Amino acid sequence: MAAGVALALSGCIAVGNIGQRAITVNQEVGSSQNQFVLLNLVRAAHEEPVYFVAFNQLGASGTMEFRAGAPQVFAGPHLPAADKVAEFVGGTNFLDNQTNTNFQMSLLGSKDFYSGLLAPLELRDVDLLLNQGYSRELIFYLVIAKAKITILPNDGGTSPFPPQVVYNDPSDAKNFQLFQYYIKEAMEHGLTTETFEAPDDSADVADDTDPADKTTKPKKPKLTTQADLCYDKALALPADLADIAQGSFCGDKPSIRPAATGKETPLPITLHDKGFALHDQKLQIDVTRRSIYEIYYYLGRIIRAGQPMDLQAFDLPAEKIEAAPLIDVVTNHDLLIDSGCFSAVRYEDETYCVPREGAQNTKHIFGILNALIALKQSTGDIPVTQTVRIEQ
Repeated sequence: MAAGVALALSGCIAVGNIGQRAITVNQEVGSSQNQFVLLNLVRAAHEEPVYFVAFNQLGASGTMEFRAGAPQVFAGPHLPAADKVAEFVGGTNFLDNQTNTNFQMSLLGSKDFYSGLLAPLELRDVDLLLNQGYSRELIFYLVIAKAKITILPNDGGTSPFPPQVVYNDPSDAKNFQLFQYYIKEAMEHGLTTETFEAPDDSADVADDTDPADKTTKPKKPKLTTQADLCYDKALALPADLADIAQGSFCGDKPSIRPAATGKETPLPITLHDKGFALHDQKLQIDVTRRSIYEIYYYLGRIIRAGQPMDLQAFDLPAEKIEAAPLIDVVTNHDLLIDSGCFSAVRYEDETYCVPREGAQNTKHIFGILNALIALKQSTGDIPVTQTVRIEQ
């Protein structure tokens, strides 16, 4: 019986409990990552500095020890027992169960990390996000800080009108309404990104010269992937295709182009909406992109305002978008952490909760921010730090 119990317990600890513990560790890491994002958004809402940490290594183990000893047996005619047959002495048994979890965390604070954190997002990063199935409107509101609109004269000369700048700032209702109009036009005209190859002047170029050949062959330049803005005919409304200048559609430019100069190719467009003040004018729209750092404070300001900023509903040929808040965070002094929250943190005597039901855009934003932070990490951010161990 003792042997059978030991085998049963060892099977339980080896198969059931360890496997479940691995799942638990995975779930807790995901919960922690979401809380890291929410905590920084709350800090940004209070205009406080944000800090970033990362898990570098995790481990979990469990042990169970079962020991049983048979009692000593004395048998014979001269025993003091009344039956004069046998005496059983001693016998031991011991059961011990121990589990432990250890992990390494690091503060992401290197020069390279903050260079990536504070620099405006590259169009390659935006292109990656747009190709993951996220709403273009969601990405536009997160990434675009402002847009500069310039009227282009028909003769190709200098515009006599100064450029107009509209900001993505929900607290400025009048200016923001105009920004929303341009986002609507961008959605209906199919604004998106495309990638192309360009020579990388900073890379070492391999010499293809054949030692046996006396003639010198030209070196092949190393190509790097870059991205540019364009209008996708498959995403645009058919009635709006005539507004777009030739050469601005995706696929109009060659797949291999000269190295980028740091500026995106202008995309002239003419809007014919009679209710728009600049209708029938050829416009050039240049956008300024945010950094990851700015995205946190942009969302933090929306949370602090307490008035959700809703994305607009669109009925596009290839993309259906429903009106919903961009960021949905509930604040309640009495709210319990596990009361219907996808993620929640307690900060300065208040509980901040992302509802478990709905809040789809907020959940997408958590994934986007985690992905962007990971893209800005390098091998230098892997620390030589101490291990934190939790034992039970």
